Parts: sequence; structure tokens; C-alpha cells
Amino acid sequence: MSLFANQNAFDRPESRAAAAGINLSPARAIVDPQGRVLAHARTGGMISPQRHVLWSGTRLFRFGRSGLAPQEVARGGWWLEAREFERLVSFANTHGIWLGLAMRLLCLVPPEWSDATQLVRGRATCGLLAWRGLADTVVTPIAGGLGTLRLPHANQISERRLHQLYIPGLAEHASIEPAIAIERVFALDPKSSVEGFLYL
Repeated sequence: MSLFANQNAFDRPESRAAAAGINLSPARAIVDPQGRVLAHARTGGMISPQRHVLWSGTRLFRFGRSGLAPQEVARGGWWLEAREFERLVSFANTHGIWLGLAMRLLCLVPPEWSDATQLVRGRATCGLLAWRGLADTVVTPIAGGLGTLRLPHANQISERRLHQLYIPGLAEHASIEPAIAIERVFALDPKSSVEGFLYL
């Protein structure tokens, strides 16, 4: 038996693809005239995801959108470890910006993906495997068909370099729920997470 509750989900090829921001859906694939897949769409994700172990007791943080119960937010894949979250808070304090906006700038999360109205602090209740890496450039449609949003990564700047986690399998109830116990939920002002966010 594996030490890690999400071993099966982690071992699937699509888990690393998801961490790298690659959409394997045939509907989003780029195909030739014969219908053969030439490339898959890629939006955001992380650069060169690396296998990372999270032991039981590891403290984790995740931003979630409105309309979801905290338990639903905790079943999402994208998380920050405590040390990286502390760096995020320090960045926000240093630059005098709201935490939600700091998350958008360092984790590269446009408003189209989440309104960042809640923050869940959790703790791993078992050993988990995650993909870990730095945010990659995001290219995604702007809401309302107003063009394309491009958020280039700034990993060459040390204070903007933040390692994220993608933990596959958390939504699979039968095998590993609850793999992350919720310790506390913080309500965030949705306006503050977009205040100063510019579509350039």
C-alpha cells in the first residue's frame, strides 16, 4: 500500500499536464485537416512541475471563489505551503496592497478564474504527493469577449518568485477525503483583489 493517499491520481499523465497548464480536452486541441492532434492548449500552470511530498500535518493555504463552501474550496488542486504563503503576505505588506491582489500578481490568477473571496487554511491529514513549481505565463480570454489577457511571469525577480502546489486527486471522494482538514476560513473583500489589477 502506498504511503500517499493520492498516489494513483498523481501517477496519471494528466495530473502533470494539469499542473503545467495543459488542457488535454480534444475540444481544445489544435488539429490538422485530418483531425490529428498537433498540440494541446496551454494556459498558465507552472514551469517544469517537480514531484513534491507533503507529510501529514503540513499546513496549506488556498484561495477560493464565492458560492463555494469551504469544503469545496479545499477539494481544489492549487495550494501554497505555509512558507510561500508567508512570502505572499510579506509581498503584500511591503507594497501596501491587498492580499488578494498580491496573490493575483505572484500566482498569476486573473479575475476570470477566481474572485478570491475566501482563504482556506488547512492541514494535510495524510501523506500526499504534489507537483511544485513557479507560475508560468497566463494567456486567457478576457470576460465578455473583450480580447485576450496576457500575464507574463516575473520569476527572474526574486521577490516575485513563488512556488505553488498542484495536488491531484483531492476531489476524488472515495479514496482520500478528507485529505486536508480545514482549520480556518477567512472572508476576503472581492473588490480588494482586483483593485489596481490592470488589463494591459
